[in-house]
Amino acid sequence: MSTQSGHIPDVSVIIAAYNAMPYLTKSVTSALEQSIGRERLEIIAVNDGSTDTTGTELDRLARENPATLKVLHQENSGGPALPRNRALDIARGRYVFILDADDHLGPEALERMVAAADTNSTDVVLGKTIGVGGRKSPTMYKKNEAKTDVFSSEVYRTLNPMKLYRRELLEKHGIRFGYELRVCEDQPFVMLAYLRASGISVVADYDCVYWSYRDDGGNITRTIQDLDSRVEVLQYMLPLVAQEVPAGPDRDLLLQRHLEIDLPWILRRIRHVERREDQEKVLADLRPLFDTYYTDALAARLPAMLRLQCHLVQHGMLDELLTVRRFNEVPAAERVFDVTVENGRAYAHYPYFRDDAVEIPDRVYDYTAQLTVRQDLTRVRLTEEPDPVLHIEGTARLHRVPQDQEASLVLRERDGTGVHRLPLDSPAHLRIPLLTAAGGTALPAGTWDVFVSLTTAGLTKEARIGSRSEDLDTAPADHELRDGTQLRPVRAYFTPRGNLSVKTSAPLSRLTRELKPDEARWSPSDPARLLLGGTLRGLGAGERLLVRFTDAKGHREEYTTDVDPTTGRFEQAVPLAAGEWRVHWLLDVPGATPRRATRAVEVPRDLPVTQWRRQLVQFWYAKPLPAAKTKTLTLQVGRKSLLKAILRK
Repeated sequence: MSTQSGHIPDVSVIIAAYNAMPYLTKSVTSALEQSIGRERLEIIAVNDGSTDTTGTELDRLARENPATLKVLHQENSGGPALPRNRALDIARGRYVFILDADDHLGPEALERMVAAADTNSTDVVLGKTIGVGGRKSPTMYKKNEAKTDVFSSEVYRTLNPMKLYRRELLEKHGIRFGYELRVCEDQPFVMLAYLRASGISVVADYDCVYWSYRDDGGNITRTIQDLDSRVEVLQYMLPLVAQEVPAGPDRDLLLQRHLEIDLPWILRRIRHVERREDQEKVLADLRPLFDTYYTDALAARLPAMLRLQCHLVQHGMLDELLTVRRFNEVPAAERVFDVTVENGRAYAHYPYFRDDAVEIPDRVYDYTAQLTVRQDLTRVRLTEEPDPVLHIEGTARLHRVPQDQEASLVLRERDGTGVHRLPLDSPAHLRIPLLTAAGGTALPAGTWDVFVSLTTAGLTKEARIGSRSEDLDTAPADHELRDGTQLRPVRAYFTPRGNLSVKTSAPLSRLTRELKPDEARWSPSDPARLLLGGTLRGLGAGERLLVRFTDAKGHREEYTTDVDPTTGRFEQAVPLAAGEWRVHWLLDVPGATPRRATRAVEVPRDLPVTQWRRQLVQFWYAKPLPAAKTKTLTLQVGRKSLLKAILRK
């Protein structure tokens, strides 16, 4: 690889390769074709004594890309640590990226990760990983993290080395891959980089690294089945964590990761070890670690099943451990056990629970944090008679708890401004009375997430109401609820995650939505009357439609309008009195708040002046005044002088 003197690339991609064909070609090519550009890139590939065509393929790629790719050949070292370290010693980039020879990069991976490190002044960047061919990848990449650390995020859950590291960090602290471990040699490297870093970034909105499942089973972590080597990982990492992090919650958080990810690998296989003395040796090797680092606070962080196994390992209870392993290996859907709730705590009936012959403390079986609400929704519907109620049909119970349970619904406004609780008759009858759900009043405008709350023996658990069943109709349901003089638009819908929410909009006047008026005109049979007509459907018992005239002094005249109960049709000829009158519709609903709602009678497009005569010598007129900003029909009604009337006539 020829590089201009003084030119420092942004990234050195390091690839340790052993018998990596045919995956190697795609791996190297994905690095060569990065959008960051070759002028900002160097690739150092180390052939670790491969016996296939790995070395030949690397040489071919180097000949085609001499300015970017450098290839080193060496005798087989037995693992990736030595070839990676050799490449790190000659790397020149501001950053280094460790890439496995059977995995590959997304086209923009390095550009995005370098940008994240430069923008946020961080030393380590995790890029979202995608499993290929059935291989699983970490799931903590849920959102971008500008700057975080191992104690306030999920990053410590992944100790795979395929990340971007600031090379200055590695050189300053002498961080290299160790030779002490036969497997998982990358764990100390990544852990120390995490802890020494000034900050860690996460790029979660782009698929950066593709983890391949090798058809030949050649992924190193899949071929080594040596329990002793896995025990060595714990024997190395737990003291290293304790050395780096003082005792307390932060240390427990890191130790928890090793007990939840590394220890189960051993426990899953111990039952299949043929010789009992080998099984006993595994426990004997693990027990000192538990005696030194396993505290009550750390135990409380673990799920109950793993906590039980840790207790059995710590006390050398091999036979009981093998029994628990057989129980745990039953498929989850077929694993049957009850949960007892007492004094606000839940306990799983795992093997040996309250067995006097074994005497394992109840706290080992504490299942409180894992207790879930099991739901079976069949239908969500809204009924409007006699009152509007959202019915959630199905059942909700604390899973595996046979005890009686009190249920309530909890409505939480999404922006955190309001909470309303609704007691229920039973967990099988979930209902939301929409017009009284907020302490006897209608739900205010907002988006309300729906929870069910279940209580028994002093323990309460909440869960979002939701379902992913394909049999449940999850189409949004829109309704307009009649609330006295108002209409309340309501939408019941399921979020993309399958959770139920209710969105209530600001109330609308029923007159605005339900009244369909005709254009105002003068009565053809009596020019002294204003003729108003239209339709108003849904008028309930005791409700009235009126026409209101209001003069400049606030004096009101109101006239009740007869509405046909079948068609909703009405027509009202309203008498005119002297004065200046604003004309409104009025809906009167006894007991409603507000009881009365108004809507302006709009100014007709072309309403002429009308005239009439009373008692032979009285001449009267009515005319619309120019529309104000409110566009409310305003009439001026008065008498004309006899002389003006005669002259005009």
